[in-house]
Amino acid sequence: MKALLTVIVASVLLGGVMATNADAGGHGRGKHGRSEARYYDGGHYPDSHYFRGRDVVVIRDYYQPYYRPVPRGVPYRYYRGGYLPPGWRKRVVPVPVYLEPQFVPVPYGYHRGFIDGHAVVYNSGGFILDIAAVF
Repeated sequence: MKALLTVIVASVLLGGVMATNADAGGHGRGKHGRSEARYYDGGHYPDSHYFRGRDVVVIRDYYQPYYRPVPRGVPYRYYRGGYLPPGWRKRVVPVPVYLEPQFVPVPYGYHRGFIDGHAVVYNSGGFILDIAAVF
């Protein structure tokens, strides 16, 4: 009986500690085991290394006539350090070569593109190195 009581008290205390860590914000894990801090929150992406404010304006002005919002049934969120969904690399529209000299150079093997209202720097494997909200 004493051992059962000890197990119950330990599980309640441990459960309280785990709940406190999850509610602390930014320390817990998200739905898919990824840190929630990486997700786009509707504002801006912090620490963008390959997109300056002026770059976002240039890309927005260029893609304004071609932009279509993402359908409501597509809940995918892009985030820095993540991957494009399988088959979506063909949906990325490359940034025109005559705009590239205005931007910060990207590393070898990476490309700058536009997808679903976001400017992304990605590689051929679909890895997103950097991202900026355009629309």
